[in-house]
Amino acid sequence: MSYVPYGFYRFSGWMLLLSGLLTIGIQYVHLEDIPASLQQMDYFVDVAVWTHIGLLVSFTMFLMGFVGLYLRQAAALKWWGWVSFGMIFAFVVLDLLHAPIQIFNYPVLFDGVANEEQLKQASDLVMRIGSEGPGFFFMILLMPLILLGSILMGVSMLRAKVLPKGPAIATLVSVILIFLPYDSITKYLFPLQYAVFVWYGFILAFEKREAVSEGE
Repeated sequence: MSYVPYGFYRFSGWMLLLSGLLTIGIQYVHLEDIPASLQQMDYFVDVAVWTHIGLLVSFTMFLMGFVGLYLRQAAALKWWGWVSFGMIFAFVVLDLLHAPIQIFNYPVLFDGVANEEQLKQASDLVMRIGSEGPGFFFMILLMPLILLGSILMGVSMLRAKVLPKGPAIATLVSVILIFLPYDSITKYLFPLQYAVFVWYGFILAFEKREAVSEGE
């Protein structure tokens, strides 16, 4: 049987905890993919660039911690539980593909925009990048990956009975958020799905060594 150091689980927990908090905070200041108006151009590019730099950092931390979350329950997870690992891992990677566009291309695409016509041309180009070619193919994969991945993750970790049931139940409840229409109110609910990983991260980070040893 392979041995995973106790410190790795604690490290994974801190990565999940910090990543979840950072991602929730970023989502609340995250702007739309294109400026709502010409007046927004005073700060739009700067906010878009820095929020996506933050997402690159937080999602990288998430992926490191996510591995530990599954390894902690490896002995009790069914094969279909591991399928959820691949689905959610792929979701995070694909969801991040648009980050380099906003970090590197937005300062160029929106440079010198001074009137509504120029804003429309730049915005149309941005929307075309995300809706045509490989970008569109990757985006349509996001919904099934996060939907099926979350359901399988919640059920598999609930049945594994290695960690407390609360986060697994919360994972299944959070699936409801996927079906809510995106509007001025519900957009503030979507970031809360990352609170599940803050919870899991807290459990791993502060779990007693004896409990870890018994679960292996």
